[in-house]
Amino acid sequence: MPYNVDKFTAQIASRGLASPNKFQVEFTSVPSRALVGGGSTEDLNLMCESAALAGRNVQSLLDRQYGLNREIAYNGPTYQPLNLSFLCSKDLIEKRILDRWNNICVDISKGYDVAYYQDYIGEMKVSALDTHGKKTFTLTYKEVWPKTVTAIELNHSTQNTPVRVSAEISYAYWESDDISTNRIGTSVTPKNQSRVALDARNPR
Repeated sequence: MPYNVDKFTAQIASRGLASPNKFQVEFTSVPSRALVGGGSTEDLNLMCESAALAGRNVQSLLDRQYGLNREIAYNGPTYQPLNLSFLCSKDLIEKRILDRWNNICVDISKGYDVAYYQDYIGEMKVSALDTHGKKTFTLTYKEVWPKTVTAIELNHSTQNTPVRVSAEISYAYWESDDISTNRIGTSVTPKNQSRVALDARNPR
């Protein structure tokens, strides 16, 4: 079918184009210890200036048979970490929340003890918005935690520029408006529930 300019312009006129600067970030779950000492999830939500609607990669193997070679999908998909950037308030509360959350993973005040996974993971949503602020598409990132909190560079020659902090956010997987899991092999069982399940499998 030949390219039709009129159909293209009609499509744009009727449906519009998505804009990369219209989005909303919501940390719907953050470990409570990350907020002890001040700050809230709203601070992170409001001050996040860049985020991403992540993709994913299906793992594959090269199927070598007589004739053509084909890439064959196998196993679950893999997900790349997110890089988020935050504007910082005067008291640097955004950095302090991220630092405290990061420290929960391996707490230096407790002899570098590594925490249980379920004790430091949270949840985050990133939504694309239309020109009226209505959500048009949402990704929900499951089991998020800040793997890296970047340095903030200070410089006497820099003026009238806000301070920013970035974080590399790891997560297990995402769900969208169209794709969700069946929870098989994805759920993180709380410690008390895992104890009950273990006792159930091994009755006395």
